[in-house]
Amino acid sequence: MSSYDGDPPGMAMTAKPTTAARKKIRPTYSCLSCHKRKVKCDRVKPCGACCLRGTPSECEYGTSKKDRHYIQQSTRIEQLTRTCEDLKRQLAEARQLANLPPIKDEDSPGGLTYIKAGLEDTMDEGDSYTERKSEKSSSGNCHLLALTKRGGSSSPESSPLSPSQEKAFLTDPNLADSLMELFVQRLISNFSPRDHAKYGGTIALREASEMRVLSPILCSAFEAASLTFVGRRDRNRSIELAGHARYSRMLRLLQNALYDPRESKSTEVLVVVLLSTIVEAFKQSSKDSILKHQLGGLELLRSRSPYRHRYGIERSLFVDLRMYWTTAALVHRKPTFLASKEWLTVPWPTDGPSKDILHRLLDVAVEIPGYLYQIDTFLAKLKAGSEGLAFPSDLVPLQSSIWEQASELQTRLNLWKTMHADAYPQRPWEEVDEGSPDGFPAFRCRDPTTMLVRTAKFLMYPDILLATSMCFYWALCLVVSATDNGLTSVMGLHERYQFACNICRSMRYYILHIPGCLVSRIMFVLRTAFDTFTDGMIEKEFMTELFGYIGRKFEFPVFSNQCTSSSVRKDSR
Repeated sequence: MSSYDGDPPGMAMTAKPTTAARKKIRPTYSCLSCHKRKVKCDRVKPCGACCLRGTPSECEYGTSKKDRHYIQQSTRIEQLTRTCEDLKRQLAEARQLANLPPIKDEDSPGGLTYIKAGLEDTMDEGDSYTERKSEKSSSGNCHLLALTKRGGSSSPESSPLSPSQEKAFLTDPNLADSLMELFVQRLISNFSPRDHAKYGGTIALREASEMRVLSPILCSAFEAASLTFVGRRDRNRSIELAGHARYSRMLRLLQNALYDPRESKSTEVLVVVLLSTIVEAFKQSSKDSILKHQLGGLELLRSRSPYRHRYGIERSLFVDLRMYWTTAALVHRKPTFLASKEWLTVPWPTDGPSKDILHRLLDVAVEIPGYLYQIDTFLAKLKAGSEGLAFPSDLVPLQSSIWEQASELQTRLNLWKTMHADAYPQRPWEEVDEGSPDGFPAFRCRDPTTMLVRTAKFLMYPDILLATSMCFYWALCLVVSATDNGLTSVMGLHERYQFACNICRSMRYYILHIPGCLVSRIMFVLRTAFDTFTDGMIEKEFMTELFGYIGRKFEFPVFSNQCTSSSVRKDSR
């Protein structure tokens, strides 16, 4: 009989895996892209990280469809809970700013219940509300509230509501959410039309709106801009004031974000500054409030690398809005990073779209703020010299440098016109003014040969992109050749007068064809032409009428105030 000490044969091999520490295999709930990059994923599709990188189509998950469903549901509940708490705080602050008592349903969800705060004011102003029926896919019919002014068009299905019914609608949190979403979509459709290529870029709100569910400050900014815009457009003072209250809170959140080194460079903060500019175009807190926000946006851009603006929404925020950034630099009259080689090349990668005719012109325009700064330096030294604080001999080289810069810039502008504008597939043409049924003012100017006043022909264009480029070209020429600084102009007075008139003759086509509120793109152009004409000229009277016409047509106070924040002349701001 044999015996042995220890384990039976094979026991050691079978026991080893049970005693050794096994590595726990955990399921991967993040998307494959975030898992590979080792960044935080919010586990929705498309996730926020992929959206910020501009690659939502690459957001894929390795888990099953059932697993993803539970992941999305749990994450969504978390987000809604946080949003609900944030909206409660916003509601209390908004009512406190409006000096209103707390409401009974303050603990209920919904982001627009504070609109009811101004319901009594709305009734006093004579506004009425009508209920419009709207079909909702796969869930039957539902009711959405459309705000319309008394006397406006109404469908056969619409019927007036009693004050008690109106108040019930406005205090319904579900309806408030739907109404807010409707307002946001109205804002987007007016400032970011879908076919942006034909306009040379739009304001990048459509892409940015998809980010607001993950950003409380961005959500607040969209609501403030939407309420202000819709309230102004519909002439509903209560909604507009609700937007102003939300705007005040958003500015406090923005101030806190700007003090944070990480948040200050985020895409969300840059979009918030852009939305603040839109609010100021309607609110007009001060004469230069729009310019201050634009300069703030420029400072945020400067702190970001141009490599962050090569793709996705980051590219749109720079490339599509480059005209606004450039005009802000022109009005500020100081050189900026926009003229550096990196910002002139990096946002246009070889595998992306090339520069269009407008961006070729902006390549010249970004050099002009430095030229204006040289003029201001010269005038400051000239004043100091007249007061005995500087030597006049120091001014000669500076004056020569300014003249050389002016000649070079004008040469580059003329070269752009020859290479791009004159070579455009279809050139502008003239049409006789036969009267405007919509009240557009007739443009009258003087015949250069007889000096008699006549009604000028309108300039027509094949598309908005060429119209924008040509008007901006004439405005830049007027800025470079300005005579109010006392220096010799590189253009004659007759040519300057003709360029300003060309801008006026282009406005009929531009205003009738530009979609929504993209008319804001010509604020700088119109103000430059306005400053070119002297007081008492019949052409300047037309400009005054035109500002009023645009202000009434688009409910745009910034035009009613003659776009003073877009003037390059310091004495006009």
